[in-house]
Amino acid sequence: MENIFYANILICVFNLLPIYPLDGGRILNSVFNIKIGVKESMIITNKISNITMIIITIVTSILILYLENIAIFFIVIYLWIIVLKENRIVNLKSKMYHLIEKNKNF
Repeated sequence: MENIFYANILICVFNLLPIYPLDGGRILNSVFNIKIGVKESMIITNKISNITMIIITIVTSILILYLENIAIFFIVIYLWIIVLKENRIVNLKSKMYHLIEKNKNF
């Protein structure tokens, strides 16, 4: 029973990380969206996701050495795949917003 409790806590903490496709990233994006607008919130949330992933990668690299558990490595790889896909989407959307703003000036 205790293992189930700890597993649920771990899933909750994992899901609330400020990485955009996860719930924590969506919450962060929504808060920034209210405060500063869609375009800026998208860019800032993407930067925070990248910084968070770099920190997670460093921490998990150390944990892999001490815990000798390779499963953490696969979780980090999965998160990097998600973040890299989101980076491509943000780059395309920011180019689209730039073109829209450029065409408004004509």
